[in-house]
Amino acid sequence: MARGREVIAVVGGGASGALAALHLTGASTRTRVLVIEPDGVLGRGVAYPDTDRGHLLNTRAGAMSAFGDDPGHFARWCRATQPRAVDELAFVPRSWFGTYLSSLTGSVDHVRATAVDLVPHRGRTLIRLSTGGRITADRVVLAPGASPPAWPAPLGDGGARWVTDPWAPGALDGLPTDRPVLLLGTGLTAVDVALELRRAGHGRIVATSRHGLLPLAHPEAPFAAVTLPPAPTPTARSLLGWAHATASEIGDWRPVVDALRGQTDQLWGSLSPADRRRLLRLVRRRFEVARHRMAPAVHARVEALVDQGHLVVRPGAITGYDVVQGGYDVAVAGRRERVGAVVNCTGPPLDVRTSRHPLIRLLLARGVVRPGPLNLGLRAGADGSLPGTGGALWLVGALRRGDRWETTAIPEIRAQAEDLAHALGHRQPVLSA
Repeated sequence: MARGREVIAVVGGGASGALAALHLTGASTRTRVLVIEPDGVLGRGVAYPDTDRGHLLNTRAGAMSAFGDDPGHFARWCRATQPRAVDELAFVPRSWFGTYLSSLTGSVDHVRATAVDLVPHRGRTLIRLSTGGRITADRVVLAPGASPPAWPAPLGDGGARWVTDPWAPGALDGLPTDRPVLLLGTGLTAVDVALELRRAGHGRIVATSRHGLLPLAHPEAPFAAVTLPPAPTPTARSLLGWAHATASEIGDWRPVVDALRGQTDQLWGSLSPADRRRLLRLVRRRFEVARHRMAPAVHARVEALVDQGHLVVRPGAITGYDVVQGGYDVAVAGRRERVGAVVNCTGPPLDVRTSRHPLIRLLLARGVVRPGPLNLGLRAGADGSLPGTGGALWLVGALRRGDRWETTAIPEIRAQAEDLAHALGHRQPVLSA
């Protein structure tokens, strides 16, 4: 390594890490950007695997560009490299986006390992790797993505047929098809798992969550824009009042959520902690089912599963379980569900203190990083720097949710990556058509 050359290490090589590396790389000959990621391919992570099993992106191709000033970049890439015509309004296979990010990060310096510890070292940061190696970096960008799910408290990990991570290789293989499967959660993960299980021949799938709400569907064409009136001092009460009135007038919550999309972070940041708690308590799940929607084709397939009795959605809290012959007897909302397997589709925990990322847990325990507001993610400055680290540690992605609620989708993560490159004094890489 050339003496005096700045080293920026990105920890995590999923979509967040790939976008951060992309916008940091190629801007200066004085900087070396490397990504620490055990997977052999950058950009895929859990969300965009290389297996195309019919899972579609839950947003249109026109919203998925890696470059904010070129929104059509991903759609053009699809037209140039994929076998079918694609426009900005299309919902394309999820695997395509992983291939797209991988193609953009082909020249990134990739270290195939897991970062297991970060230690300040003579004004820089020593990164200890799972391989036993070490890297010293001037700046470290934490981009680990969302935490793996944790089992709900009444359950815990109950046995071999309890699938903790449905996207781990082979996780759903070998589950008995002659008995129902219980999915914990009714969000987008549960939708994908239900379709996967049905494809494998499972006849009855039960999905349960406290509210029992499946994601809504995108319309075939985008909604007409709805205007959010100015609110100099927004409160939970004023936002809910506007949203209820507008949704009642239109007859649909989805365009209301779309209208909030560009202002969510600003509005969230202006609310008091008490108002943030109130919104989380009152409307978080209903907001999420309207915000994180299914592609129309996916929605049609899910409706067919429900109509045919292959998918049953059961609202209510889980209160416990018993092991029985051939499976489990799970108590859901006062009734029993006898199933052959249980799959955790609850998604990442909101409270960062329960994160299942070993590195994040270690850094929290040592006080290197601190929980953000309401313990949603990590505390970060407006530019993504982590307080108390002297500009050595930075954050991109889902762990910024405490300050930026809308931080789990590609457009917002892309904007964070672009802001990061600007904050560290780098320009955007030159695009090729």
